[in-house]
Amino acid sequence: MFYKLNKKFNTSFALIFMMLLGFLSCTDNGYEEFVPPTGNINDIQPTTLFTSSTSADSNLELVFRSYSTDAISYAWDFGDGGSSTEANPDYTYTTGGLYKVNLTTTSSDGLIAIDSAQVAPIYADYSFSIIDSQVTFDNMSTGVSSLVWDFGDGSTASWEAADGLTDPNYSPVHTYATAETFDVTLTATTFLGKEVTVTKKVEGLVLAAIPDFSFTTSSLTASFTDASLLAISYSWNFGDGNTSTDQNPVHTFATRGTYDVTLTITNSANVPRSITKSVPVGGVEPTFKAIVLNGTADDFQNETGDNADAWDMTPNSTVKLDSDGGATSDSPYRALWYNSDLDSWLDTAFGDNSEQPGSSSDGNKFAGLGDRGVKINEASRRLYQVVTVEVGVEYTFTIDSRSEAEGVNTEVFILNNEITTEDTINTEDQRDKNADAYLLIDNDFNSSKSSSSNDTFTTNTFTFKPSTTKVVIYVRALNAIDGSNEVFYDNIDIITPGF
Repeated sequence: MFYKLNKKFNTSFALIFMMLLGFLSCTDNGYEEFVPPTGNINDIQPTTLFTSSTSADSNLELVFRSYSTDAISYAWDFGDGGSSTEANPDYTYTTGGLYKVNLTTTSSDGLIAIDSAQVAPIYADYSFSIIDSQVTFDNMSTGVSSLVWDFGDGSTASWEAADGLTDPNYSPVHTYATAETFDVTLTATTFLGKEVTVTKKVEGLVLAAIPDFSFTTSSLTASFTDASLLAISYSWNFGDGNTSTDQNPVHTFATRGTYDVTLTITNSANVPRSITKSVPVGGVEPTFKAIVLNGTADDFQNETGDNADAWDMTPNSTVKLDSDGGATSDSPYRALWYNSDLDSWLDTAFGDNSEQPGSSSDGNKFAGLGDRGVKINEASRRLYQVVTVEVGVEYTFTIDSRSEAEGVNTEVFILNNEITTEDTINTEDQRDKNADAYLLIDNDFNSSKSSSSNDTFTTNTFTFKPSTTKVVIYVRALNAIDGSNEVFYDNIDIITPGF
């Protein structure tokens, strides 16, 4: 019996051993330990971006802030050669302008993201210097696309980058009319449209002195009269080696001639200003003849319909001159002298465009009377001609005139400059400044048309010494407004002594 039990046990053990061996035979001999996956297994691209703002301390300093996903390194390029590896740098530009900023970030997986944007740092400032009431502004701004200056007295000046740095409004010069204190504001705009303002006080102004003087001569002696404004000291240089500090000196020159006399004055700020005038003494001998073109208004080359000659202020061609200064044989008497501003002023003041005087081609002849010259028969008509002369020569001016109504007076001016409005000659003080001579003709009324000669005309003459090298013969008759009170002129000439 014991034998049977032992046999049964051995059979069971063998069966269990075989089952275990079969189980083990099903196991993979290449087994490895499990490791979780790494890297961008879903191909998700990281992003980066940044913002910029201006620092409260300086418009050249910008504050950069990055907003990036999974960034472990930063590479900033500020567009001016500067860089940074910080996540959120503050950067100061040395010069204002328009710059492109790039940010490159790298993630922990080694992936790269890039963002870029334009920034416009700016530096706005100016300094200034004062001479009297004239202020010179030195603009030190950089990175500006436009500027507006407000000088504090109601005046402004504007500048655009396209104008260039040499444009006078970039660093303007401004003269104040009063000696107050002014707040001057400079508004500078960046290339991205942001405005920055700088305001400074301009004070300590002193009104500028204005030098001027007049003079009279008798033989070799000249008497000078100061006409300056706000002057506190005077220094005269008479041009012959002599000087004076008197306000109104009298000086006798040694020889005849024309001298450049300079008056230098100073104001309360001790700032000097000067003026120079040519002063002829002892009589000056002329070297050429003064030429008045078409003083008789004769027709030339049978051109009878143009109504334009050397007295016209609206030129349409050029008078040809010979070596003596006279018109050549092939030169029509067309307009030579021109003053467009005065022409426009007369049109505006009198409401018409008939500024040129009538000429002999305008029907100003009666049968048997011969040439009647130019005429004025409208309120806006003037005689106007520029003549080259020599300073200090004593010339004789002559003019024949005849008015057809009483009280139609003629004013004759020998102007020392070309005027643009009659506001400069309407008063005695204005005439003294702008005219070397003036004559009122009130003795030429004669309505007779029966004579065949010029004895119906009245001749008036006067002498003058020009103070400039060009004078303007300017004639007007303000009461000659229509054909019933017109005035005729003839034989207009400047006579040069010795010629």
